[in-house]
Amino acid sequence: MDVARRAKQRVVPHLSYDDPFVALAWLCRVFGFSEAKRFDRGEENLTARLRGPDGGAVMKSGREDDFKVWMRERAPHFEEAAGRSWPLLTHAVTVIVDDVDAHFERAEREGAAVLSAPKDQRWGVRSYAALDPEGHQWEFATVIKNSPRVSDEDATRKPSRETSGEGR
Repeated sequence: MDVARRAKQRVVPHLSYDDPFVALAWLCRVFGFSEAKRFDRGEENLTARLRGPDGGAVMKSGREDDFKVWMRERAPHFEEAAGRSWPLLTHAVTVIVDDVDAHFERAEREGAAVLSAPKDQRWGVRSYAALDPEGHQWEFATVIKNSPRVSDEDATRKPSRETSGEGR
């Protein structure tokens, strides 16, 4: 990844997995990520920086008791969930790729749980959505050239069932 492309990425999501080793292999095989750096954290845990299929980065790691202790010390209202929902409805990660249709074909061929097939969105991307084995929602998108920019009105309008992903 060249310096100019890397400099454009201002947000790097950090995702937590129950089994970081399985997640790492799956994300690379199915979604085309590549391992850029691995930080071993014992036999049962690791943190890894992943390169996106066409640039960008994602950090992923396993859960650690030390992190929970650290968080409890700093967040007085820390509450640990009794169980983990599936899929995780708290977030989605969008990754911009050069060819979303080719990316979709790979993910589908490799067994991703597809939520929606590639579709042109009115906000200027063609995208699809899928879940990874631990329920993280991923959206892969290609910016559509010459698409109209999203107006301020569109950006503040409440999404309809059609545009919010419901009923896909």
